[in-house]
Amino acid sequence: MELIVFLSLLATGLAAPSTRIVNGDNAQLFDHPYQVSLQAYSFNSWYHTCGAVLVAPDKVVTAAHCVDKKQARNLRVVVGVHNLFDPPNEYQQTVAVASFRMHENYNGNGNGYPNDIAVLTLFTPVTYNRNVQPAKLANEGVSYANTSCIISGWGQTSGSGGSPNTLQQAYILKISRAECNALWSRYGVTITDKHICVYERDGETGGRPSSCMGDSGGPMMCGNKKDEFAGVTSWGVSTCSGDLPSVYTRISEYRTWLDPQIY
Repeated sequence: MELIVFLSLLATGLAAPSTRIVNGDNAQLFDHPYQVSLQAYSFNSWYHTCGAVLVAPDKVVTAAHCVDKKQARNLRVVVGVHNLFDPPNEYQQTVAVASFRMHENYNGNGNGYPNDIAVLTLFTPVTYNRNVQPAKLANEGVSYANTSCIISGWGQTSGSGGSPNTLQQAYILKISRAECNALWSRYGVTITDKHICVYERDGETGGRPSSCMGDSGGPMMCGNKKDEFAGVTSWGVSTCSGDLPSVYTRISEYRTWLDPQIY
């Protein structure tokens, strides 16, 4: 069994509903208006494959591995959605992906999976409403070390579990790069300044909150109001146990790459 995995869903359909993200809770409607479900078309149906983050009316940020080797015509985004299995709510909008751009130096086989970030351009702009709002990008140079952040998504509730119907969330500690690197280096993985990590160091073994498969590309939100888009869910331990840090692509290190595409 592989120790490290990308946190995207590779299944061909939505799994049976279950209750929680790994050691998280149901989010409430309007809690995460920037949250996006990135869906792929396969075997004559659409399925949730990754999370993503709305950053402008026609722009969405996700992980590069979520779109690697895919074609834009087989991708769509759903914004304003809270429960993936319910009929569309009044805030929900589904929009086709016109094109996407992965970071030029993304390497899905490289140590630490560097530059795991992509920008999607939508065919038509979404309309902002109470449950559809853009995320504010983290400023360059900001750290957030040893502060609480919030993660969200529809990923599996364990490494072998099903995917939830309702959006999940969990509060989790952002740790320093040095601490994250110390924990991952024993497995030959290097954490760089372009990574950002979360980990509940005082949590119970197997009981710590964690992202899991299907959460990839989704948001890590930090700051006093938990409204600053700090990281893109990228990779973690294959069991999703939380016993090692979950690793995200650090938004603040990519502002010079992101801003010209978004604004």
